[in-house]
Amino acid sequence: MLATVIGPSDHPRFGEHVVVDPASRPDAAGSALDVVDSEAWDKSVQEVSQGHIAVLQSFGSFDSGAQVSLSKINVFMTWCGPPPEAWIFGAGHIGQALSPLLTRLGWRVVACDDRAEFLTSARFPEAYERRAQDFGASAAACAKRPDVWAVLVTRGHQHDEMILQALRRGTPRYVGMIGSRRRIDTVRKRLIAEGTDPRFFEKLHAPIGLPINADSPMEIAVAIAGEMIAIRRGAGSSAAATGAVTSGPADSHELVGLWEQTANRLQSGSKAVLATIVRRRESTPRGLGAQMAVFADGTSQGTIGGGCGEGLVLHAAKEMILTGEASRVIELDLSGDDSAETADVCGGQYSVFLTVLA
Repeated sequence: MLATVIGPSDHPRFGEHVVVDPASRPDAAGSALDVVDSEAWDKSVQEVSQGHIAVLQSFGSFDSGAQVSLSKINVFMTWCGPPPEAWIFGAGHIGQALSPLLTRLGWRVVACDDRAEFLTSARFPEAYERRAQDFGASAAACAKRPDVWAVLVTRGHQHDEMILQALRRGTPRYVGMIGSRRRIDTVRKRLIAEGTDPRFFEKLHAPIGLPINADSPMEIAVAIAGEMIAIRRGAGSSAAATGAVTSGPADSHELVGLWEQTANRLQSGSKAVLATIVRRRESTPRGLGAQMAVFADGTSQGTIGGGCGEGLVLHAAKEMILTGEASRVIELDLSGDDSAETADVCGGQYSVFLTVLA
């Protein structure tokens, strides 16, 4: 987990970063921001790490040396980890169409089938792993994985039932099963009769995918991916409904390429500014934690949404590199005159934290 003090700007720790391993001892060096209450800090660390979220938190603070109370500080906390895994059970037409789509969307795909001839590199070139073995064995391995998403698009309900038998012993984030309602009801009734925990069925999405009348394998793949995105993004959450969004899913896997390219530029002697969305309200182009790097030569990598808002951030970043300013927060309001030629498509407000990297 990465925590950054983003305000107020006159706080002595403004701009400070702390990297936290949630599994480390609470008193380990570097595992806490030592100017805030340890109990509140530990609680926030656990919420972020267990929920894989990004969140803007406010803490009371004090001078750790003189033990003098200071103003509250705002800390942006975001989970950083490997990409979520999507285990696709069934290497037929739908599985083949879904694999590259989920890969592009940030999932690490594991393709599974009991027929080795269907799991070739030609059919699944982008898959992180191809498991040609009994479905039950693959499902047992899947059930042991954290943050796993299981997609059942096999050729028969007997395979689905075998897979679900194993998955119910794990903690999958999502289980989707294709098939007719009759086929799905048959499998569900058998699992209930065998004493399956009712909470397991809360994660079971069957029939799988969004109801868009999909017909072709690619259309069905789009419907499945759309449903998975909706769950990952917390569609329908109370925060999204009220418009006051201070937390949301963290997509650090999406940023790995940005971080690698930025690190390479820094190693070559270039300076850069990293811009991060740390607060948003109403409709904004990107979500919490979205990042963009701006380099000394004026080029950039990544995006925080484009439009006029991103233009202002680019200008501020270049100014910071020239003046040596270490950190800054920019408040952006896209709710201006909708008729203006320069109006952004979105109409919300968001805060962007900029920090110089060297």
